[in-house]
Amino acid sequence: MSSKNNYCVIGEKLPHTLSPQIHSLFFKARGIEGSYGIREFSKQEIEGAKPELLSYDGFNITIPYKQTVMAMLDEISHEARTIGAVNTVRNDGGKLSGYNTDPYGFKCLLEVNGINPRGKSAVVLGSGGAAKSVLYALASMGVSSLCYAKREEDAFIDGYKDIPYSALKDMRGYLIVNTTPVGMYPAVGVSPVSDAIIDNFDAAVDVVYNPAMTAFVRNALSLGKRAVSGLYMLVAQAIGSQSIWRGEQVQAQEISPIFNIVQRDYFKQHGGNIYLTGLMSCGKSTLGKAYAEAMGMDFIDADSYIERREGRSISDMFAEGEEVFRAAERSAMLEIAGLSNTVVATGGGVVLGAVNRDAMRMSGTVVYIDKDVDRIVRDVDCSSRPLLAGGADRLYAIYAARKSLYEGSCHFTVSNNGSIAQGLAALKEALGED
Repeated sequence: MSSKNNYCVIGEKLPHTLSPQIHSLFFKARGIEGSYGIREFSKQEIEGAKPELLSYDGFNITIPYKQTVMAMLDEISHEARTIGAVNTVRNDGGKLSGYNTDPYGFKCLLEVNGINPRGKSAVVLGSGGAAKSVLYALASMGVSSLCYAKREEDAFIDGYKDIPYSALKDMRGYLIVNTTPVGMYPAVGVSPVSDAIIDNFDAAVDVVYNPAMTAFVRNALSLGKRAVSGLYMLVAQAIGSQSIWRGEQVQAQEISPIFNIVQRDYFKQHGGNIYLTGLMSCGKSTLGKAYAEAMGMDFIDADSYIERREGRSISDMFAEGEEVFRAAERSAMLEIAGLSNTVVATGGGVVLGAVNRDAMRMSGTVVYIDKDVDRIVRDVDCSSRPLLAGGADRLYAIYAARKSLYEGSCHFTVSNNGSIAQGLAALKEALGED
């Protein structure tokens, strides 16, 4: 392969593709001089496209040419042949080799979200190209029971058990995956299956990424399930192409920083919320109000929102048990996730709930406001906090228990150990504002 690092994505119509942004961010992170363009081909042009495509060091393929391009290739990998589609081609001195990185992207999506189907059962909704990639990935991850649900008019997938949609109501399992376009923009607000079916599973994954929170994902979260959508899969499969082109395995930890920027920019374009997380008295409300005012956005203090919603104080809820408050918090966060263009100062313990973490990340950009715990201990009034009856020692223990959750669930971290102006400037920078 040449050293030009000259790549592109080909398809019929590509007005909204995120591929150039993803690969440009990879080049920037690696300090690589490279280019990644867009090349649209009509159905008449694609048949004779090979001479032009040979001018690239590699290229990606999207709908509707993932099968068409296979006739141009000299070699096709095992997973691409099994799936029946190619989305990545490497050019080695005029020899074109085809691969499919969608299974890799799907596995990365599960792994980064702590969803492990090994030794468990999974069902895939749909029987198209996305379903084939997901089934291949799940089989390679060692699920104990695997099938796909199809309607009478849908195609069969060789090598996997199929069931009719009507049988889903009697199934119980660990993971349900939607690979159909149901709920995809612009036909939003529709789930491919009922809540009763979703409730039969522990986790739900939607490969759709626009909208970021589909009705399928929202309904799963409302039932207390782990639920995520497909944008991370999109980013991961794109970075998987770089592994193939460069002949080296790109490490998983290189994917998340790129994903965080891609998702941040997606939410900026689509009116997503901004969630500020962190320990009590770290400055979430102060910075949140200042940022909302500067950017013309709405502002919500989540604890105040919960008190208004429940008609009583947080202290009163804690008096009945922390679980009473956490249930109210979970319901409130799901409501807030349905808003848009809102800056949310969350409660310090919001990250304790997996549903809360998923709901925030599927509806907005999450920023961890990191303030030195010694400064917080110095400033906080422990007597007014239900969780701080033990004083400063209790606050240190809470910080130690939550720190990894704050860091693991955020898109960006902002230090808030200086002035308000400095904290606001750091927040704006993290959120891509000048």
